[in-house]
Amino acid sequence: MTEILRDWHTSRWIVAHQPTIEEVRDLLAVADRDLADAAVAGLSPDWRLGIAYNAALQLATLALAATGYRPGRERAHERAIQSLGHTVGTPQSRIDVIDAVRRKRNQMSYERAGTTSAAEADEMYQVANALRRDVVKWLRDKHAALYPNVRPNRE
Repeated sequence: MTEILRDWHTSRWIVAHQPTIEEVRDLLAVADRDLADAAVAGLSPDWRLGIAYNAALQLATLALAATGYRPGRERAHERAIQSLGHTVGTPQSRIDVIDAVRRKRNQMSYERAGTTSAAEADEMYQVANALRRDVVKWLRDKHAALYPNVRPNRE
């Protein structure tokens, strides 16, 4: 656990959590479902982006849980995403892509259609796939007791 995560816990941005292998397996299954769905031909870029973002969010939540935490009530998605640098060691550039989609998601989901380019959707999909690969390797290496028997990344 990093000093940053201890500080977040003290500030109640994250709360202590006892992870289970079933929880990890379920979160990984949701991420895998979303990655498969985001690859379906013919979906709008808005939907592909949102689905790939959800996969990344589930992976971030999984990593935070494996470390013994879950996000607090406020700004839960932001905390889960930002924690990736302190759990898995995700590069800030990848976190920035996911966080930019988090901020854009409300507009795309509720206010206006057609705000996403195919290139943006492709980038988020690639980031989510890379994150899955990294999270599974990190989980296997650092939290073997929580590592479910999963298939390798499809990429």
